[in-house]
Amino acid sequence: MSSMLPRANDPTAGFTLIEALVAFAVAAVLLGAIYDIYSTGMRGATGGARYGTAVLIAQSALESLTNVQLSPGETTDRVGIFARHTTVRVRTDLVPPGSQLALTPYEVVVRIDWHEGVRQRALSLSTLRLSPP
Repeated sequence: MSSMLPRANDPTAGFTLIEALVAFAVAAVLLGAIYDIYSTGMRGATGGARYGTAVLIAQSALESLTNVQLSPGETTDRVGIFARHTTVRVRTDLVPPGSQLALTPYEVVVRIDWHEGVRQRALSLSTLRLSPP
């Protein structure tokens, strides 16, 4: 009957306390690294999605000024978490001296600002349009 009890020097008896603590420490370090990689990926995916949304908002703002007569000025509004700043300027410096054009060149700049955590992010799109003066 005494042969059924495990002996202390038997290698198949199980883990010692030190081995269990080392295994737990290694597992904790590995899980911490995996969590860091996962959270970095999630931040990147969220940032990419917000950047894509900002591009769509800026493109939409530029498109909305396609078939309207432009006038110089600035407008600011909010679209969800995004702040949209639209600036229209006359660009007479692009017209050759002495030329008689029926259309005036305008520069349209749309800037989108938003916060990502504590960081301020911004995106700017611009275009040149010809419009009657």
